[in-house]
Formats: sequence, structure tokens, C-alpha cells
Amino acid sequence: MTPQVVLTSRASGGDFRSAAKAATELGFAGIDWNLDYFRIAAASNARQPFLDAAMSTGLPQGFHGPCHDIEIGHRDPFIAATAVQYLKMYVDFVQPLRDTHMTLHIGSRSISMDEMSWEHALKGLREVTEYGQERGVTICLENLKQGWTSEPEKLAELAEYSGAAITFDVGHARGSAPLREGRVTLKEYIRPFANKIKNMHVYELENLEGRHVEPIDLDGIGDTLRWALTQGIAWWVIELDTYEAMARVKQLISTELGQSV
Repeated sequence: MTPQVVLTSRASGGDFRSAAKAATELGFAGIDWNLDYFRIAAASNARQPFLDAAMSTGLPQGFHGPCHDIEIGHRDPFIAATAVQYLKMYVDFVQPLRDTHMTLHIGSRSISMDEMSWEHALKGLREVTEYGQERGVTICLENLKQGWTSEPEKLAELAEYSGAAITFDVGHARGSAPLREGRVTLKEYIRPFANKIKNMHVYELENLEGRHVEPIDLDGIGDTLRWALTQGIAWWVIELDTYEAMARVKQLISTELGQSV
């Protein structure tokens, strides 16, 4: 299997035309639109230029839903319910890009667990997931560096209850406490939710300062990438901050894994 190595729009600073151009010129197999770096307009006439630019590439599209001001697991029922409705709106916005998916967070920005509600997280994720299913948009939950989704069993429970798939962020996993402290291997970390993984975010690790580190080789993550290929997990977002860094990692994967990407 050949992986679809995908560019993230986070490098664009919100310039969606720049991201579309870079993805095609650098030979990426798709685009992952990160909606924390720009928002899609509610007005249909203002939204259309983005859809036109995305569709003009001829590439598959994925989305990383907004998370800076969104928390479906917040203990405040108003904040949680508002987040659910806001994400449903985004399902409607991205639906024209057929066969797409949207990745969500629970527990963004290192929010204190004192501000969170497990009940709200379960209910909200299921509601958004079912809404997406009805409209052909697959909802995926991402593992984070800390909080509930950094704990493999809790991540698996959230996905199982809601019907959501999982976007496995390799760098978040490697930066999480269980791996940093050597309590589990990456293979052991993945095991409870392995059958739910649909997509990957690929980079070395997220450091303590929150920066995504570019891999210089595949010594740390290569085994996981090879495993993903055996499982048919082929949507690999190179989640770095510059086009140049993403292009280097694309070439590294091609060279090290013997894949033409």
C-alpha cells in the first residue's frame, strides 16, 4: 500500500490559496485544512472561494476542526452545547467536499480536568459523530498529549461509545507521559484503540513547549508508519509549520520506506 502523504494548511497562516498551491506544486496527495488557523465563512458567497480553491486542486480533502474556542467536554453545559452546535455547523460547511472527514479534540489547550465533564464529552462526541454520519462526513477524535485522550483506554471508550473514528497523532503520543516516562512502548500505547484509527498525524513529537518537531530520520516513528501500512491506514498528515519541512519529511518517508509518495 502507498500512503497518502498530506499537507496541512497550518503552514499557510490562513491563506487557503497558498496551501492549495503548495500541495499541488510539492506533489502532496491531499490537503488537511486546519480550521484553527482560519475559519470558513458562514455567508455562502464568501465561503465559495475557499471551496473553489480546494476543489480546483483535484486532491482529497480532510479537515481539522476548530479547537481553540471549542470544548464539547466542558463542564459548563452552555459551553459544551454551544461547541456541539458549532461543530455541526462545520460539518455542513465541509460536506460539499465529498468523502471527507473532520478531526476533533476533547481537552484542548491543556484545559484542567476540573473544568471537564466526562458525561458531556461522551454525549457531545456521539451527537456530532451521528450528525456527520448522516451527512457523509466522518468524525475522528484525536489523541492529545495530556488529558483523557492521552490515556489509551479512555480514548478507546470515547470512540466506542460515540462511533467516532480516531486520528492518531504520533507526536502527541510520543510526547505523552506514559511514553516519556517509559511506562509503555508506542505499540502498547496504540493497542486499545488500534482498530479505530483512520488517519495519522506524522512528525517526531510534540515537545514540552508545544512545538511539533521535524524528524531527521525514522528511527523513532518508522515502525509505527510501517505498521499503519499493514493496517490500511494511509492518510498521513505531515503536521509541521512550514511547507519546506513538510516536503523534507515527505521525501524522508519516500526514501526510508521505499514508497513513491
